[in-house]
Amino acid sequence: MKLEDASSGSLGPVIEVIQSILNQTGYILPALVLFIIALAIKYPNRLPGTTDPKHRPGVYFPPGADPLIGHTRMIVGFGSEGQFENFKALSDATPAGSWNVSFLGTSSMTFVNRPEYLEYIQKTNFDNFPKGSQFTGRLGDLLGVTGIFVADGHPWKTQRKQASHMFSNREFNTWVRAVIHNELDDISALLDNVTAKNGPGKLILPELMFRYTLSSFAKMAFAANLNCLSPDPDSLKRPVPFAVAFDRAQAIINDRFITPGWYIWEKFNKTGRDMRSSIKTIREFGLDIIHKRLAERQDEKKDPLAPVEGTKKEQLKKEGKDLLDFFMDLTTDPEELLIVVLNFIIAGRDTTAQSLSWLFYELMAHPEHVPKIRKEIAEKFGEPEGGVRLDYESFRELPYTVACLHEAIRLHPAVPKNGKAVMKDDVIIPQGPNPDNLPPVRVFAGERVGWSDWVMARTPAIWGADCEEYNPSRFLETDEAGKLHLRNFGQWKSHYFNAGPRLCLGMNLATYEATAFIAAVLPRFNFEWATAAQGQKSAWPPQYANSVTHPIKDPYLVNVTRVKA
Repeated sequence: MKLEDASSGSLGPVIEVIQSILNQTGYILPALVLFIIALAIKYPNRLPGTTDPKHRPGVYFPPGADPLIGHTRMIVGFGSEGQFENFKALSDATPAGSWNVSFLGTSSMTFVNRPEYLEYIQKTNFDNFPKGSQFTGRLGDLLGVTGIFVADGHPWKTQRKQASHMFSNREFNTWVRAVIHNELDDISALLDNVTAKNGPGKLILPELMFRYTLSSFAKMAFAANLNCLSPDPDSLKRPVPFAVAFDRAQAIINDRFITPGWYIWEKFNKTGRDMRSSIKTIREFGLDIIHKRLAERQDEKKDPLAPVEGTKKEQLKKEGKDLLDFFMDLTTDPEELLIVVLNFIIAGRDTTAQSLSWLFYELMAHPEHVPKIRKEIAEKFGEPEGGVRLDYESFRELPYTVACLHEAIRLHPAVPKNGKAVMKDDVIIPQGPNPDNLPPVRVFAGERVGWSDWVMARTPAIWGADCEEYNPSRFLETDEAGKLHLRNFGQWKSHYFNAGPRLCLGMNLATYEATAFIAAVLPRFNFEWATAAQGQKSAWPPQYANSVTHPIKDPYLVNVTRVKA
């Protein structure tokens, strides 16, 4: 029967609509609809092209996925409050802690929250699990596609080798110590001013931490004074254009991981304009310093004995070499030098500041540890009037203090989630003894694997029944002579500094910078959580903000008083 023959019946209006569509589109639209229906039947709970969950035995596949878009709605929802609590609930759904989702913008991703799996990914078959183009694409416009924080393959290996030499160099360590001591002098003076006349004062403590690490890392990297920290407490209120731009760029990068099609939207929306403006500010600041330093080096080559006014050359002869000094020995390309500097700052500035912020919250929640830290510092280094100034390796003499720091980092890891691309089909085989009989996990080319150190810190099978408690003693052990030592669990269990070939190069630097802050400040000042009536904006306990790293959502206010003699 022809369509026109049926048009006079009860189906007439419907037939007329169909006839109109066919007249306008031919059979293209109906064919497209049928194709989409067929895809939806084939992929009822995942993205097209992804692997059926039945081929992943032992891996939890969360219910509620939609045809063709998989778990996109669920993952976008995780971008709001309670992201890691949701991750933990999914991990707890299976004894192995593994789960798989597919979502727009990332394809399929399998999370493996056990050290045994991570050793395979990050060491045993390292080359099959690079950071990948998705990671590079989201961070490359800020940090460069060849930056150590972003790159894979030869560019990463080259920068890693160069940076490892620098971190083990005595001249760099000497410069780091000089920078840290200078920053701590300013911080001690600032806190003295806050507590003038021995009365209580108030300040937002995480803001002080961020100023401390930003100022120090800028000086370590290229001897730049950002003027973001001084003995004047009001300096904490003055915005720093470089820091504001850096913060905005990092926030946008984090949103890219949960925003399908971000690279299209950013061409037209305010977020994209903000990102381009932030990068412009960062680049102009960094390149201006780099060009000046390159010019100074050329002048020095022409006349090595001539003084160069307004530089740090004379100071460096006494205090060591900064990062830019080392890398200018290898290249004079301003773009390459800028990438090195920015990767160094992003790797160290936020992570150390956030670790200190979480530590001081934990010490306020568990004040019984504060007298023990003070006692250890006093026994090792005395009680100088202006506070202790640690040398670069001196933190190793403070096992209890470092244990308190590591326990805070364990519970609040600076990089709470991470992931890698899968180059070839693979089976992730648990490494080591495997007492829990974890099953192998299948992954397929083009997918991603991920993990959460935040979740692993709260997994009893890894850290014991008290895994969610703040308990620094887990990191301590006593030798036969009764001497206290820091306990080493190995990099796969203590994974918060990463592991394998990408183990954090700045691990000792970060520990030194944080411990030096504690030793300079905690013996002289008390910190108490301020009340709402005093202006407190943070919840108790403080919540985390969703970010590439792990900041406190609303930086907390504290009352500061001097320790009575």
